[in-house]
Amino acid sequence: MPSTFLGLNTGLSGLNYFQTALNTTSHNVSNANTKGYSRQQVSASASKALRMSQSYGMMGTGVTAHSVERLRNNYYDSKYWNTTSKSAQYEIQRDDLSQLETYMNEMTGNAGYSEWLNRFSDSLQDLSDNPSDYTARIGFTNTVDSFTDMINELATNFQNSQKSINDEIELGVSEINSLAKQIYELSQQIITIELRGGSANDLRDQRGVCIDTLAEYVDVDVEERSIMFGTGLDAVESDASAMSIRINGNILVDEMGYHELMVVPREERVNQSDVEGLVDIAWKNADSTPGEKFQITRTTGKLNGLINIRDGNNGEIFKGSITSKTDSPASVTVELPKAINVYNLTVPAQGTITLNGKEYMYDGWTAEYDENDNLNNFTFQNMTMKDGSGAEVAAVVPDTVVGTVAQLGEYNSTKGIPYYQARLNEMVRTFSEYMNKLTTSGVDADGVDGLDMFTAVDPYGNDYILKDTMLGTGTVSSTDSSYYKLTALNWELNSAWQESPAKVVVSYKEDIEQGNIEQRPIVDAITYGLTDVKMFQQGSVSQYMQAVTTNLAVDISKMTAFSNNQDDIKYIISNQRLSISGVDSNEEASELVKFENLYNLASKVISVLNEVYDKLINDTGR
Repeated sequence: MPSTFLGLNTGLSGLNYFQTALNTTSHNVSNANTKGYSRQQVSASASKALRMSQSYGMMGTGVTAHSVERLRNNYYDSKYWNTTSKSAQYEIQRDDLSQLETYMNEMTGNAGYSEWLNRFSDSLQDLSDNPSDYTARIGFTNTVDSFTDMINELATNFQNSQKSINDEIELGVSEINSLAKQIYELSQQIITIELRGGSANDLRDQRGVCIDTLAEYVDVDVEERSIMFGTGLDAVESDASAMSIRINGNILVDEMGYHELMVVPREERVNQSDVEGLVDIAWKNADSTPGEKFQITRTTGKLNGLINIRDGNNGEIFKGSITSKTDSPASVTVELPKAINVYNLTVPAQGTITLNGKEYMYDGWTAEYDENDNLNNFTFQNMTMKDGSGAEVAAVVPDTVVGTVAQLGEYNSTKGIPYYQARLNEMVRTFSEYMNKLTTSGVDADGVDGLDMFTAVDPYGNDYILKDTMLGTGTVSSTDSSYYKLTALNWELNSAWQESPAKVVVSYKEDIEQGNIEQRPIVDAITYGLTDVKMFQQGSVSQYMQAVTTNLAVDISKMTAFSNNQDDIKYIISNQRLSISGVDSNEEASELVKFENLYNLASKVISVLNEVYDKLINDTGR
């Protein structure tokens, strides 16, 4: 038989439920614009009914509110994080390439390579009109010197961009570590609350915002599983769950703790024109020493995009088979599947080489060259390695490396800064050798053999002498005065030409000996060289530079298309996610009205029953 006051308790359960629903709706409205907030609702069910002995069987006892749940779909979360990583990667690559394009576009304007090549041509015309006039010679050398300065500035700007991107990588690693710590601390609070039967909805939202941000930097793999009470077959699920986050296959955060990444400064350059101070990324050991290298190119996200532009080499890396080795000091000889022309060589004079998967350092190299200046059979000398304590010691290269693969740097299919620096170096070296062959075939105003027109300054402050540095076949080293020494960063007009107009070469020796000082066959040849479409595969020097600029524009267009596509996908997935977890003001207003009416009805039930009980208790039996 039911209690006399069953109806009052039933009405009270409805009053409590609708009060909770009103409070939850109020909470939703208050956080309608809060980033990452998930809409909440009260989970309820009919209370356990009373079994009756009468014919109608069972009687309801009201409503029971079980919990306040956040509305969230893990499937959409996972899709959103994956798309966020790709979108952030393409966006940062587009923006950084656009910065490089800005530098290149400046080179096509009034102060760019097109303008300076025109001035180069005009100064040659003036020199051709007055080949013995020192004023014309000075005007010519000043113009050519300014042209080299412009190329130097372009390459320096590329280096500055590389340094800026490197700084962003360091900041990105710091941000990932900070997010990992926040996610771990929030997870611990969530577990503590939920193990006690509480609800940690708002803390879960805060953690979700952290994961959203983390997904911008790296692709995340999030897994959540129930915490079990007991062991074996007797284990039962608790109300709490533990979360683990993996990046690149390794645990970043779980219920036991969080791991950190760290930046490790490179001791040697990977590419000849790299700026100093670049860093690699590794997992941090418990003693704060570098651990396993973090393979960033195997994931997606902003960090990968930054690495792609900073280190992107279009897959053009030094890679070959080890044919022999020596000891004391250690050296290895590497044969390439295809020889490298000296114009395209990017191997640094001192650097790090990977032999059969293990890194070694070298402090010089020699290579064999053929009649076309193609290099092969590189021998890397005076090799060292790191011992267990991290100290650099003489390398011990095992015999088993012979026949295995040697590699400098890492394969990166993106056309990043190293790729475009290599293209500038190719232009400088090809153009210089073409012009130097002309000027060294003649004599200066005093009848002395002509000097190289273009060169660079060696570590001792002297110009490299490039004339006949590689003829026929032979061997060249990293310390020799070869065209390998010329880069877009150090390229300049021969200092002797800058100091003395008499050193400018315009004629052949027989012209000077015969007193034909107005003859200028070399000037005519140089003038022709500026438009010689056979100088480069792409055509003349101007066409070559235009091809590089166009190539960059195509890459940006591709990154823009990829970025826009991912943004569209991200927008769709975000809306799908918001359709479940987002707060709609109109919907919440409707919920407020509904629960207000229901609350009033529940109050009315209690009011009516109050009158009934008053009649029953106070007036019955009078």
